[in-house]
Amino acid sequence: MARLIPFELSKIWRKRSFALSVCVLLSLHLFLMWYHSLPDEWTPPLVAYKELQAELSGKSEEEKGKRIAKYKETIDGVCLVQDILAMQSFENEMGNALAEQEMRDNPGVFERYYGLYESGGYLKFTDSIEQERAFVDEIYEEWQKVAGYGEYLRLVQENKNTLGAVSIFGGQTGDTYSSRNLEKSAADYERLSDRQIRFVPSKGLTLAMESVWIDLFLFLGTMLFVGSLITEEKEKRLFFITRSTKYGMVHSMASKLAALLIHCVLLTVLFYLASLVFFGQSTGGFDLTAGLQSAAVYMESSLSVSILGYLVLSVLTKAFLLFGIGAWLTVFCILFRIAALPFLVGAGIAGGSALLYYLIPSGSVFAIFQYMNPVGLMKTENLYGGYLNFNLFGYPVSRLHLSLLLILLIGAAGVGVSLPLFCRMKNFELRKLQLPFFVPFCPHTNILRHEAYKILVTNRAGFLLLLFAALLAYRSLDRTYAPSTFEQYYGDLMTELEGGITEEKEKLILSEQARYEEAFRQIERIDAMAAAGDLSDDAADSLKAQANLTLAFYPSFCRVRQQYEHIKAYGGNFIYDTGYRYLFGILEDAFPVDFLILSVGIILAASGAAPMEYQSGSLFLLCATKAGRQKILFRKVFVCGIAAAMLALIPVLCRAYRISSVYPMRVFGADIWNVYPITGFFASVPLGWFLLAFVLAQLLAAVLTALSTMALSVWRKDQAQTIFFALLILVVPMVLNLLGFEIAKWFSLYPLYGWTGMAPAL
Repeated sequence: MARLIPFELSKIWRKRSFALSVCVLLSLHLFLMWYHSLPDEWTPPLVAYKELQAELSGKSEEEKGKRIAKYKETIDGVCLVQDILAMQSFENEMGNALAEQEMRDNPGVFERYYGLYESGGYLKFTDSIEQERAFVDEIYEEWQKVAGYGEYLRLVQENKNTLGAVSIFGGQTGDTYSSRNLEKSAADYERLSDRQIRFVPSKGLTLAMESVWIDLFLFLGTMLFVGSLITEEKEKRLFFITRSTKYGMVHSMASKLAALLIHCVLLTVLFYLASLVFFGQSTGGFDLTAGLQSAAVYMESSLSVSILGYLVLSVLTKAFLLFGIGAWLTVFCILFRIAALPFLVGAGIAGGSALLYYLIPSGSVFAIFQYMNPVGLMKTENLYGGYLNFNLFGYPVSRLHLSLLLILLIGAAGVGVSLPLFCRMKNFELRKLQLPFFVPFCPHTNILRHEAYKILVTNRAGFLLLLFAALLAYRSLDRTYAPSTFEQYYGDLMTELEGGITEEKEKLILSEQARYEEAFRQIERIDAMAAAGDLSDDAADSLKAQANLTLAFYPSFCRVRQQYEHIKAYGGNFIYDTGYRYLFGILEDAFPVDFLILSVGIILAASGAAPMEYQSGSLFLLCATKAGRQKILFRKVFVCGIAAAMLALIPVLCRAYRISSVYPMRVFGADIWNVYPITGFFASVPLGWFLLAFVLAQLLAAVLTALSTMALSVWRKDQAQTIFFALLILVVPMVLNLLGFEIAKWFSLYPLYGWTGMAPAL
């Protein structure tokens, strides 16, 4: 039997279709790791955690605490300056009163951090004050928890002694669940100490180990292996031969189950190793020798293990659970004669478990069913990183022990049921699943319609296009925009000025300019008095505070004045341009990721358009004449080009809708030179025409991607090779660009797709 195990394992892993499926799942896993780790306006980038790790490396816990507390003090002071400026921006008595109250409550803070706020020197890890504040607050909160771990352990023991003496918790009798739970919790935590606790940011560890996508991909990989393990041999009728030998039944099934166990372990290690390497490199690595409670999110764990021990336990637990699920799927494969039914049962198990986990409240009496199901058991961060006891008949039972026992029972029961069923199996063949309805394909003579049906339906390109369209739409609609105080000032002023220039609008601009000029003159007078010795430095700073509050909005007013001067010189209309600057990719670098996703979707959808006839040999019949071949290829090109253009239109429309809901975009007749920094555009054209050119350029880039993929498919005549070469030529330069090699974008179609985002180069 020992020689059968590697045979059963290699028989499936060496299949090109199975290996390709695993590669696809792993590629999707890598893509989702990268995609979900992208920063937004309120989420710091992963490189911030890497820089923090470098800052804290080699420092003692006391030094780490002082450094983090200093970061917190700085960002709080800078945010106070921003809040005071925001209150002053209302330009009314209420705003001024609130600003003065904040300055009285925090004496000297505004003067201390105003210069730092103006210079932007507080941005140590991120690129915006919102990201910096979110990052520092997160790190400070985690550090406080980890630094107080010793006190946390002391309180657990103290609660046992304090609450255990209260009558409602059992008094001296100790015969209630509450008193027993207190005793058990204290005993579980008693062996722990804070000797191995060394603060580490937990972001990278949680991202690597708590992804629902990994669990889904592992489940799909197990289902694919089990399907090949049983149903393929049924399909080829091999069981008529293997079961006729002396040891053909028990040894064959035992080797299959052993191969399944090895597969589950290898697959789980592969996916989590990729995740740990990716997030370890992105966030600065993990201190594997530190205690698990060094990561604040796992502080409630009652296990005395290192972070490395937690990783090993989590991976092995998931692998054994997958083996148990795979063993039961094997049972269904043995029982059913229809190949699709075991997979439908597996999907039902996954769906039902997800409903139990996400719909049952944690505090209800049915909470045990929330955790004691496959989805709950796969959450090893709860098993090993948390602490929970279930109330079973008045006695506390550890969730961890009960979960591990259930995993063992699932695996043992699956093996115990599958072996005798295999020995008594009578369904040696498969039959196809007959649906209760069937819509036949109607014959017709329209070549375009026929080619569209083959590409979109038969070759499943339509499903891929819908999948990527949903991903692009979600990415655009999920984007959040939060206008700053300065943007609100600029938006209110430009909304009032929008349209052609009038005498009233000109007076409004000149009055604002006079207000700022007066503030500049006031600062000059105060500086002169301080230089002459008439005022102390502290008094001068206090007198300049109000003028500085006014001048904080001067950069926003300069944008208004820039449009005013252009209109006075060349004519045109005022326009609130922030929405257009977001849409054209000037204020946010969204185009590289959008074009990368778009390119991958088009390549996967168009790669099989031409090879589908080459691989089946039908092209030699369909293209018997030169004219016939040209007609078919032209129709294929037309279908793929239209599909690519429609896919490229999705992110444009969704981004325009999302941006316009925050930053109104109403004026299309204004001069494009009023939208900074497109002031250097070669021609003065209306904004509407520029917007049309922007959309057409993105559609053209998508169409050229489809045409390039089609050309490669005609050259290689194989879909897998077409995908490989298309990704190498069209996608790899974009990946290199995102990794920091900006010169690589000039070897792709991105300059055509995102030319407006490169406005400084116009």
